[in-house]
Amino acid sequence: MKTQIISLLSFILLFTTAATAQDDSRYGATEEEQIACKEALSVYRSFRDQDNLKDAYPAWQKAVQVCPGSASERMFSDGAKFIRELLEKTESPERKKALQDSLVWVYDQRIEAYGSDPEDPKKGCELKAYKATDIYRNIPGTDKEAYEILKESIKCLGDDANASVISAYYIILYNLYKDAEGEQKEKYNQELLTEYIVLQEIANNNMNKAESARGKAAYESAMSNLDQVFTIVSDCDNMVPVLEKNVAAEPDNMELKTKVLKLMNQKDCTESDFYLTVAEAVHANNPTAPSAYGVGIGYVKKRELSKGLEYLEQAVELCGGNCVEKKTYMLKAAQVASALKRTSTAKQYANQVLEIDPKSGEAYLVIGDAVTGSSDRCDDGKLGARAIYWLAYDYYQRAKSLDPSIAEKANQKMTAARSQFPSKQDIFIYSLSEGDSFDVTCPWNETTTIRARP
Repeated sequence: MKTQIISLLSFILLFTTAATAQDDSRYGATEEEQIACKEALSVYRSFRDQDNLKDAYPAWQKAVQVCPGSASERMFSDGAKFIRELLEKTESPERKKALQDSLVWVYDQRIEAYGSDPEDPKKGCELKAYKATDIYRNIPGTDKEAYEILKESIKCLGDDANASVISAYYIILYNLYKDAEGEQKEKYNQELLTEYIVLQEIANNNMNKAESARGKAAYESAMSNLDQVFTIVSDCDNMVPVLEKNVAAEPDNMELKTKVLKLMNQKDCTESDFYLTVAEAVHANNPTAPSAYGVGIGYVKKRELSKGLEYLEQAVELCGGNCVEKKTYMLKAAQVASALKRTSTAKQYANQVLEIDPKSGEAYLVIGDAVTGSSDRCDDGKLGARAIYWLAYDYYQRAKSLDPSIAEKANQKMTAARSQFPSKQDIFIYSLSEGDSFDVTCPWNETTTIRARP
């Protein structure tokens, strides 16, 4: 029994020693190389932890000389950090050039050692993206190279693309666009439009699934950068022809058409026949709330309001309970219903908007418009048709008080409503007094205040 225990202990010791030796092989081929590498790593890390860049960098240089690339991936990321800090402090052109070359070398070595990871197929794409971002920020004249690397990296990474990476890529693309001429400028302009859709989707997906406030903030910042650039380079006049050309080149690409529709909705480029054509194609292929909305808006722009309302109501229905655009769809449906004098439908949608956003001035404007649209139905031969404008005025006034951004629009509607108030003489004839309450029964069953026309 004792012999068996001793044999077992000997086996465990032998196995542990072998495992340790196998682990140490990443530091060098021989024991002497392994000891030298470990010592070098320990020295530079000690200086690093003390924020002593002056001594950390030469110690790090020693480490990369004596250690194989497999010794530590952190060794390469530390080196890139040291070089960036030194570049900020260095004024000598010769010294800067040497450091810039070293920065490229560090990333190439890291990619060679760690870019092919069977357990993480996207690791190489990620490292290349980091390299491109760093050389763009620290080495003048590398915009084109960085752009090419980032374009391929983001295509590979998809939703795994880092916030700083997608932001840098779009800014670099914009810089190339600014400096280009002729056909090359047009090419970059097309990419700025189409790539925005891709990058925006990545940022939005990551904001929605972010597990920390910091992670969410990073993608929010990237989204802000994308929006700033996109606002500069895009308006409907230059955007629609580019998108139309792209769709014509790939007429069966429904994914492209879906992205184009989303972009045109976002920029409110809804006036063209091309917009309706794309919306109908997308909706026929896969009916969704955005596609139904697009078709509805297209018909509204053509003044085919009844048909437009039909699709807008589809958008509301397809939107479901958790759809972030539901407020937009219901508000537009309310506005079109009001224009068609379908007052009960308009008010119903407007009230649903107010359930989501109680301070929606636009919803109160819609109800006010629906009220004025019912004046001919409330003509009782007395003040019924005029009283409608008192009630509409109340809604316009409420809209203005809740949302200052629509004050000008609300003021115009209030002025128009006031012009339809009854005169003082009319009020006197029906034995009424200004300032008293008045019940508007047709068809609203609401109470307002009696007022005379100015």
